Amino acid sequence: MKWKFILNGISLLLIFTFMTACSSGAAPTVAPVSTETSIPTEAPISPGAGMPVTGTGLCANAYYPVREGATWTYQSVGGPTGEFGFTDTITSVREDGFTLTTQFKDLTRTQEWSCTSDGLVALQLGGPSAATLNTQDMQLNLDVNDVSGVTIPNTIATGDQWQHNLGFTGKLSVAGQEAEATGNAQSSFTALGEESVTVAAGTFDAMKVQTDTTLNITATVQGLSIPVTLSSTYTFWFAQGVGWVKASGSGDIGGQSFSESIELQSYSIP
Repeated sequence: MKWKFILNGISLLLIFTFMTACSSGAAPTVAPVSTETSIPTEAPISPGAGMPVTGTGLCANAYYPVREGATWTYQSVGGPTGEFGFTDTITSVREDGFTLTTQFKDLTRTQEWSCTSDGLVALQLGGPSAATLNTQDMQLNLDVNDVSGVTIPNTIATGDQWQHNLGFTGKLSVAGQEAEATGNAQSSFTALGEESVTVAAGTFDAMKVQTDTTLNITATVQGLSIPVTLSSTYTFWFAQGVGWVKASGSGDIGGQSFSESIELQSYSIP
């Protein structure tokens, strides 16, 4: 019974942590990620492309405005932890990356991103539902030691496909039970096409992107290895010059299914 409880807790924790890859979640320690790409003096997106590019240099992006002080407020309903809200803010912008800070009701999380010539790359696991970890007596602290691919390309066209992968090691705690953790997260993205979407923040012409994620992790507790594999499918709607305005997905936790929707309530781009 004890191991069944721990296994269920680990599964729940990992779903919480990785539910929404485009937003800040648990705050693991990040190992330095090197890039051999030189920093251009101009945005890698041509102004003639017809896309409203926000940001400069490597951080210029048509679908995610990298501007210090940019803020997005979201509301989630239907998830396994009930309704909750959170606010994303870009709190620091560097020549080759930025820091995204997410404020929940009583919790603040940060997530580091890298800007490359191909697009924006998340250097940590994400997921707004990680805000509930404290009330679930669960914590996850990871060192990301391998990052490849891209999370949000500089531009997106219908039919585009890309991948983003993370490898990690670290520790997790479920109700006071400590465990060593190793694993990887693999995400595949497909741009499905433009679609009009209406949320509280307004009506947007957005690019619909399907995200298929597989999370493989092995937790070792007192010499016993517990492998866990989680798969999820979420759809994001990205509006040019605004960011992601909606996300929806479904899954199963311990035999209980859920269907979550996260919608943009308001935003401010300096």
